[in-house]
Amino acid sequence: MPPLPPAFRRLNHSNLAAQFSEQVALAAAPLAAVLLLGAGPAEAGLLQAAQTLPFLLLSLPAGVLADRSSRRRLMAGAEALRAASLLALLALLLAGWLTLPVLALLGAIGATGTVAYSVAAPALLPSLVARDQLARANRGLELARSSAYAAGPALGGALVGWTGAAAAYALAALLSLGAVRGLAGL
Repeated sequence: MPPLPPAFRRLNHSNLAAQFSEQVALAAAPLAAVLLLGAGPAEAGLLQAAQTLPFLLLSLPAGVLADRSSRRRLMAGAEALRAASLLALLALLLAGWLTLPVLALLGAIGATGTVAYSVAAPALLPSLVARDQLARANRGLELARSSAYAAGPALGGALVGWTGAAAAYALAALLSLGAVRGLAGL
């Protein structure tokens, strides 16, 4: 069985970084809301809704966009949007200016990037690998996603608990920037 092409490996590394970024940030958000901003159950629920709503509202339009535009550019732009939202969140957190509404807004913006990236990545595969390699390539993308879903929240929660939310958001931002960089060679 021939190895998957280097372009796929770049995509897979980008996908792994993007998925971990998402999961670390998603774990950090409610912890930061409760521990730093004094959010109660209702506010934490609204925060979660703000970070989930883009998936409900934008998945289909993002899929149409992925079919009609450059998937690589869409993914890079989407991940850059998430990185920018994470960097803004980090800056506001470090400055002591973060509020719950801003956390929710930046979480929704980051989730918008996640939606576009997530629908475009599998659609990009057929242009990177041979038809007989698609199943193996899809397994690779799914393994990265599953690994991030399993370990990312634990990592995000541990970082918030050990060093504070800033470390979790810094790691998430670096991972997002790494994901953008990984797409550059495609």
